Amino acid sequence: MEDKEYKRFEFQYGIILLKTRRFGSLMDRLGHNRISKPLGWTLLFLMPVAAGIGLFVFLTQFSLFFSPAVHQVGVVVRSVSPLAYLGLPGINPYLPVVDGWAALIVAMIIHEGAHGVVARSLGFPVKSSGLLFFLFIPIGAFVEVDEDALRLGRARDSGRILAAGAGVNFVLGIVFLLLLFNVVSSMTPWANGIAVTQVDTAISVNNSTLTTPAARAGILPGDFIVAVNGVHINDPGQVVGASWYKPGQVINVTISRDGSIKQLDNITLLTNPANSSLGYLGVHEMAYSQLQSTVSTYTGSFFTRPILYLCIPTFPNCQGLAPFSDQNSIFYTSPYGQWTVPLANLFYWFFFLNFNLAIFNALPIYPLDGGQAYLAGLKGLTRGKVSETNLVRITALTTLLVIASVVTLPIASYLHLI
Repeated sequence: MEDKEYKRFEFQYGIILLKTRRFGSLMDRLGHNRISKPLGWTLLFLMPVAAGIGLFVFLTQFSLFFSPAVHQVGVVVRSVSPLAYLGLPGINPYLPVVDGWAALIVAMIIHEGAHGVVARSLGFPVKSSGLLFFLFIPIGAFVEVDEDALRLGRARDSGRILAAGAGVNFVLGIVFLLLLFNVVSSMTPWANGIAVTQVDTAISVNNSTLTTPAARAGILPGDFIVAVNGVHINDPGQVVGASWYKPGQVINVTISRDGSIKQLDNITLLTNPANSSLGYLGVHEMAYSQLQSTVSTYTGSFFTRPILYLCIPTFPNCQGLAPFSDQNSIFYTSPYGQWTVPLANLFYWFFFLNFNLAIFNALPIYPLDGGQAYLAGLKGLTRGKVSETNLVRITALTTLLVIASVVTLPIASYLHLI
């Protein structure tokens, strides 16, 4: 006979809760697998690692208050919409809708499923599982482990269950980051020349507006200038000192576009507004070596500059750092062909959202997993020498301190306090 307290569908304040018990047998099978208990211990040890990384990131952010560059940081923060701090694709302007929702839903389902599998491996009852919606938008998943059993269980068992979600997200984040490295490392500039990143359409000369030589010749962003007057070039530094780079000079430019070579003849250079002794073509460029360096830097910064991977490629200040960003991807080719950029972006968002879900849930913020594990750990360490009321107070104080370190900088920036 079905439990009277069990409801398959609940609706309150726009939140829709869909429950099911159909996945109970799957959790049982996975929980009774021989690797489930060792996996629970592994995930337990990974949780403080994820929490440590999260605290490092947020404390680094908080330390900017004491930096001479704090005012510049405030300007940058204010230039970003406050919606950027919400992890909901479609609402956050920097999170893509398709890849973002796919990554977020999978991350949440696996996170909650891990709780259930580890709980069943330890003999804890799982009452139900399901999804959360806000006005038909999926915003979460859950696995309902019996609260009484969890509260009365041994601290090490409760800790393993609570750590499972953040731990498995942390592992998945690393896996998808490695998959991203595999795709990015295969990317190479598709021509050995100077990449055109931007073309100026007009220039003001003696109170007159003239079309730039590059725009008149039909040079486009994404082109590679591979030769001038028949001489191969692949670095802007080769241009400045060249004898032909003078006002009034007529040059012939060879470009590579979409894999084909195109000759543009009789281009007359104008006077450079920044230096009258130099010619002006009207292009912004990037050296071939710089394109190669972007790839090697991105794949080689795992240990030396890991914060790079938290600089999302859709954010304006981060566009030039990722080879697969909209700004850079047009300059590269790969054995993955047309799937290169979609795969790189998919792997990035699966990494980014799993990793952030891991570190945020691992932080000692009650009632998140990390806060509950923190409270359970305090109970285990104190062995009854500290009252539960005081342990709850310590947990609440820790929660407030962590939240303060997370939100103080953006709030102070938007209030123009810095």
